[in-house]
Amino acid sequence: MRSLSRWLPARGWKRWLVLAILAGASLVFALVVLVVSVVIAWHKSPRFQMWAMEKMMFMGPVEATDMPGNPGLRAVYAGPLASAESVREAADIFRPTNVWNLHFKFTAAQWERIHYKLVPPVPGLVRDDGSVALRNTNASRNGLAGSMGFDFPWSEAEVDFGGRRFTNAGLRFKGNGTFLGAVRTYRKPWKLDLERNTKDQKFGGRSVFNFGNLSADLTCLSDSLAYEYHRDVGNPAPRTAFARLVLSIAGQETNRLIGPYVMVENPDADWARERFARKGIALFKPVTYDLFADLGSDWTNYHGVYDPKTKTTAAQRQRVIEFARLHSHGTDEEFAAQAGEFLDLDAVARFLAAECLLANFDSFMGQGQNYLMSLDADGKRFAFVPWDLDHAWGEFPMMGTAEQRERLDIWHPWVEPNRFVARLFKVEEFRKRYRAELERQLATVFVPERLNRRVDELGIVFRPLAAEWSTNRLAKLDQAVSTNFHPHVEGEGDRFGPNRPAWQIKRFIAARAASVRAQLDGKEAGQVVARKREGK
Repeated sequence: MRSLSRWLPARGWKRWLVLAILAGASLVFALVVLVVSVVIAWHKSPRFQMWAMEKMMFMGPVEATDMPGNPGLRAVYAGPLASAESVREAADIFRPTNVWNLHFKFTAAQWERIHYKLVPPVPGLVRDDGSVALRNTNASRNGLAGSMGFDFPWSEAEVDFGGRRFTNAGLRFKGNGTFLGAVRTYRKPWKLDLERNTKDQKFGGRSVFNFGNLSADLTCLSDSLAYEYHRDVGNPAPRTAFARLVLSIAGQETNRLIGPYVMVENPDADWARERFARKGIALFKPVTYDLFADLGSDWTNYHGVYDPKTKTTAAQRQRVIEFARLHSHGTDEEFAAQAGEFLDLDAVARFLAAECLLANFDSFMGQGQNYLMSLDADGKRFAFVPWDLDHAWGEFPMMGTAEQRERLDIWHPWVEPNRFVARLFKVEEFRKRYRAELERQLATVFVPERLNRRVDELGIVFRPLAAEWSTNRLAKLDQAVSTNFHPHVEGEGDRFGPNRPAWQIKRFIAARAASVRAQLDGKEAGQVVARKREGK
């Protein structure tokens, strides 16, 4: 200190200037040390990651901006409601124009049990190419939320479903980005299992129901329209309806309106038996960027990756392993010669043509998740089932630009790397069937006038729900279904925030139909879409 005092100017402004410079340098040095320490801790300590993730999630507002507001300041739902009295089968529940009242009633202890649990997250969550880790062995389910360290325990509640009462039903949160965006609010996505705690407690032949909170889809129509599109072209796909959720928690909330949800049929054994008209269909829900990679001869190496949703036979499990060997080690000639033995080429071509027309990247084509894989009861041929379509119709902002997604290359409709799809598109027999499917769907189903009518019809159904929900979401719905097209503004501001412009479905449909037609006619080159990296 004495040497420093001798070195400093004795008095006046020069002394204060030197002191200010030294203080600033010390602060910068401390910040650098802090940043370096945080980076090292993030990469080296899962415990620190878990703590940091929780703190970041709780930095936002307590209530989501799209939570229903003061009842006195909003409209009251004035549309029709479906009734449990009319339900005889699942088709009576799942109609895209149905709106169901649901009331979840928790005791204080039941509500406490449903809170998410924190588990050690995956180190190095985001990779250099922008992809993310999708599996965490510490979590009970696959997906981003599990990789970040969130686990969803089951609890119990009484449920009123359109006037029918179910006691001791199982409920838990679900979702990934849609859960993370609502982590501090009541508007989380839900999974309902009527038979989890009580046997023979079905509704219309179904026991499991999924409720999407529409946070990622400002149109509120993407799921309903896209699942319906898949069904219209002949793909096996879940059905949908809308739901209006009310929540009661003993001592905390009474008849609290949570708002509208999209209700999606659960693809499980009951669904598969009805959809395929036979027993024994195996359903898997893969989570991997490298589908059919060779993981050895032991099924335990595959189980977590392929996540069976039905009971599977030894022969069906072995079929996954056999195809993984062919795909991983066979030559292009061997793969092409045997692809039809392992894949239902017509069904796969129909599915991929639909995904290409919908430019659906939060799925099979880009994210390594959000689809199911079926294997016929004979254990011979695989096909695919769509899932989680809230970013369909070219909306997913993490892949390319809006214009690129509208003009997506029909011969390269995937994001690299995707070795399985890339190999498949080299098979001439598949390419013939795929092109024929594009032609058929473009001529009969992906027709702008036809799809626009359906957008309007579902928009009318959802409008009373949006009016009760919030003025902001009502305005977004009007923007989404409008033909007064606003310019693309992607990349400006928050790509996922509630104040971003709504994706205009009709504009995408018109642009996509024109581009695919031009590409098929050889008049236009398509756009290959790449995954975005943060900061780029």
